[in-house]
Amino acid sequence: MTRALRIGLLRLTDSAPVVIARNHGLFARHDIAPEIVLSPSWSNIADGLAWKTLDAAVIFPPLAIMTALGRRGHAASLRPLCTLSRGGNTLVLRGTNPLATPWPAGAEGRQAFDRWQQSIGRRPRLAVVHMYSTHLLILRRFLGQIGVEMDSGIELVVMPPADMISALADRAIDGGCVGPSWGTEACLRGLGFLVGGSSTVMPFHLEKLLVISDRIADRADRVKAALRDAVAYCRAPDNRHALAQELAQPPEKGGLALPARATLATLDENTTPEPVTFAAKEATHPDFAWITQDMLDLGWIDEDERQILGV
Repeated sequence: MTRALRIGLLRLTDSAPVVIARNHGLFARHDIAPEIVLSPSWSNIADGLAWKTLDAAVIFPPLAIMTALGRRGHAASLRPLCTLSRGGNTLVLRGTNPLATPWPAGAEGRQAFDRWQQSIGRRPRLAVVHMYSTHLLILRRFLGQIGVEMDSGIELVVMPPADMISALADRAIDGGCVGPSWGTEACLRGLGFLVGGSSTVMPFHLEKLLVISDRIADRADRVKAALRDAVAYCRAPDNRHALAQELAQPPEKGGLALPARATLATLDENTTPEPVTFAAKEATHPDFAWITQDMLDLGWIDEDERQILGV
């Protein structure tokens, strides 16, 4: 009997296709036995791929690239199987929004930042979910649009997505860039306000993809087929309420313990400015071009490595 496929993921709305493929028998239909490994942080995901305790993972491209290049202490033979989601990241700050709207680029956005910073009385402490994340790249570009240097204008901290809710409530952080549904949950709870995100910085960018180890290359096509079926379910408007309720269930009942109301909002572009768009397709060169350029600019990779990656 073929051993179970160990797939790592975090408690995020855009992990939904993997959860649905398991819960609705779509993996089984394609003769795949899945074992979902719910990880507490992105570092755990990367280490699982690097040290071969995971066969596949839902992950964002920068961390997948750095893991494949051996930046987690051990080179990993990984391949991108297919995209899973686009957009959905939110930039949320605590306190009161000086503009009562998302912040525009340029002088008006900078003035809003300065007024907001004055209200909190110190250099802002902003969180991202991992250093090698799309979230950090989105935050960096957002700050650049309003003329704030990330290195000197803020204090940067790293924490898992779900932890940002309690950190905002405790004022341990002043905001951050986080994926769905946690940014929306912070806004719904009145813990923060939205100043921007994926749609204002890099619309429809590749956010999550499934990467697999070369060890399971023989099952790649079947995994991809199951995920395409799952994404079709997740994309259907009539399934939004059921999907949000399913993801709200605790892990022992097949869910991810996500906040139901915020999750539902992230599934509908009419109820949130930063919705999740599910898409199970091949990742393209333009999907990676801005990411690898930013990684090059930050010194995470060099030009030779970028050429080796071929993305």
